[in-house]
Amino acid sequence: MKICARAVLLPALAALVALAAPLAHAQAPAAPAATQPAWPSDQSGLDALGSKLVDAWFKAVVAKDAAALQAQMQPCFQRISFEGAFDRAGEIAAIQKLDVKDAKASDVHATRVGQALVVTCQVRASETAGGGALPGKASPRLGVWTWTDGAWKLAAWASLNMPEKRPAPGSPAFAADDAATKDGSAMLARYLGEQRNKEYKAFDAMMADGLQVINFKGQKLKADIAKGAEYATTSEATIADARGTRCGDLTIVTCNLTMSQKIGFTTLPADPAPYLAVFQGTGDAAKAIALANTNKPK
Repeated sequence: MKICARAVLLPALAALVALAAPLAHAQAPAAPAATQPAWPSDQSGLDALGSKLVDAWFKAVVAKDAAALQAQMQPCFQRISFEGAFDRAGEIAAIQKLDVKDAKASDVHATRVGQALVVTCQVRASETAGGGALPGKASPRLGVWTWTDGAWKLAAWASLNMPEKRPAPGSPAFAADDAATKDGSAMLARYLGEQRNKEYKAFDAMMADGLQVINFKGQKLKADIAKGAEYATTSEATIADARGTRCGDLTIVTCNLTMSQKIGFTTLPADPAPYLAVFQGTGDAAKAIALANTNKPK
């Protein structure tokens, strides 16, 4: 009996293809990981990036879009306002209770510090918090972003929009990371101590060139803070309710800071006020890249 060659070859070829398919799949190169886009080459590019990120944040805030908010925040996220400090879960819950409308950012200034983008701006918005309407005038905001999991994500945020008479802040409702809190508190205590003791060289060394600060005077840079320290008389700082988190090479620490300060004819009271600091590096190599102080004259 004759056997057809075609009848023998076709099943054999099919078997070979079936065996080769899993091997080819196993050897296929993995999809490339999302890499950070090129940094803007000039100040206008940095400011444009900062504006884009701030606008995206407020779009989610105004819409109370929990999914969009969570997608824009890192797990280590912390935020302060006159009410105190919030983590990522607390921030999403707090925004659901707010009524923010017509948010418009201006005077956006962005700096690059290592792989972090520090942004300050003025924001005018209709906003309620703490059971009442907040002033509608523009007030300072500060944010720190890093490129994480293929997107720019917020590590820290601060708002200085508050009632004319700032109430006493509450204690944070989230648990502390003990190691990060200990390290962050030590960095902050050393920074404030150098300022109080007028150890200008050491104080200057603890500030990154791209440092940005928001306080009752508005948006400030490293040079402004260094100059102001020469004229300020500051009391010893008391750090309470501290919370520290890690974001890569960043340590974010929030607290209720009690520290009076006299600058010319202006005096900041020795009342507890929410404070935020973001440091890059640790220990003696740590440098402040972002600071926010909610204390203001009475």
